[in-house]
Formats: sequence, C-alpha cells, structure tokens
Amino acid sequence: MQNYPLVLVPALGADERLWQPVVERLSGHVECQVIRGEGASIKAMADSVLEKAPEEFHLAGISMGGYVSLDVVLRNTGRVQGLALLNSSAIAAEPKRRENSLKAIALAESGEFEKAADLIAGAVAPNRPDITALAGRMVRSLGVEVFKDQQLAVAERLDRRQELSTIAVPTMVLVGDSDAITPPHLGQEVASGIPGAQLVTLEGVGHFSALEDPDGVVSALLGWLPRNEGE
Repeated sequence: MQNYPLVLVPALGADERLWQPVVERLSGHVECQVIRGEGASIKAMADSVLEKAPEEFHLAGISMGGYVSLDVVLRNTGRVQGLALLNSSAIAAEPKRRENSLKAIALAESGEFEKAADLIAGAVAPNRPDITALAGRMVRSLGVEVFKDQQLAVAERLDRRQELSTIAVPTMVLVGDSDAITPPHLGQEVASGIPGAQLVTLEGVGHFSALEDPDGVVSALLGWLPRNEGE
C-alpha cells in the first residue's frame, strides 16, 4: 500500500461512479477517496476538496476534476504529494465552449433540465451507449442546481498555463487519442509545461477514460504512484 491516500476528483456531471472501476482495481495498492468539488467556481470547488481531503495525499482529477486539481496543487500548500490530470487542460474556456455552457444553464433554468442532461451525457462517449446511459444517470442524480454551478465554473475558469512551471510534485498527464471534448494536444501542452511530467496516451479512448479503459488508467496511475514514494 502507498503511504498516502489517493484523492480522486470527478468530472462535470459525474460522481463516484465515474471512478468506481478504477477504485476497484486499485484496491490493495492505495487507499482511494472520491471527493466531488462543490461550488459555482473552480476555486470554490478546490476549497471544498481541501476541506474534505486528508492532510497529505496524492491527487487525480478527470476533466473538470483536473481543473479543480490544478487549482489545489497551484496553491502550494505542501499537502499534495503527486498530481495526475486525466482528459483535462489548463486553458480558459474557449468562446464557443463558454457559450455552450451558458446555453446549458439557460436550458436547465427554463425547465428543460432533462434535455440539458441528455446533451451533456451524449457528448462524453458517443460510441459507448453504456457510458452515455451512466453519464445521464449521474447528471440527473446530481440535480439541476449542481449542473448549473458546474457549467458556470467551467465557463468562467482561468487560464493556468503560465503557472504550470511552478508545479514541483511528480505529475502524470493522461490523454485519450479519441477525446473530442478535450483533444490530446491540450493535455500534451499541460505535460510539456510541468517540469518532469509524464505523458500517457490511451489509444481509442475518449473523454471518460476511467470508464472507457479502466485498466489503462490504473496502469498509468500505478506507474506514477511508486515514483511519489521514492521507489
């Protein structure tokens, strides 16, 4: 077992079920704790993760969870012992993406939350109906208010690229070569900006890598975790 627990932060519209296949496979290797960031900004979400996290921990975030994890590690509290960013980026929301988030909020506020949930769920893994169905269930379980908070948070997030060089913990960046929401080049940019970062590419994998290829994700995490223990 690793000396430090692993905190896992889910994506927009997702809960602990996004990480469940990974948590099951990591049993016996590391203690895992899934913590969903709460609030209507990435900063607020990072605050909530830090409030619930152990004193020292490894940190992994997927998609929006990666934005939250970046915010946490850039505070340089000394609590984060290693960072893994999956299907994520360090850029601010592009104008079209920001517009889409604001439209999704408006749709939910107009009483069409079900339609908004279907749109979001359908985008994460268009070739995997099983994952689309689970994504829809997760969005609905979180509810309309969380949906609106999360959409606002990703729409208003900051560009953190100029800060990446200050990250001093062992870092692994994972991309899926079929990720249409966060194309691989965005993760590659993050990896190139963090000193010593390890880049892992999963072939044929889209945005929800933890569900699409949990074995590949676990392999990447296990390849990263021992480095943090000095093994």
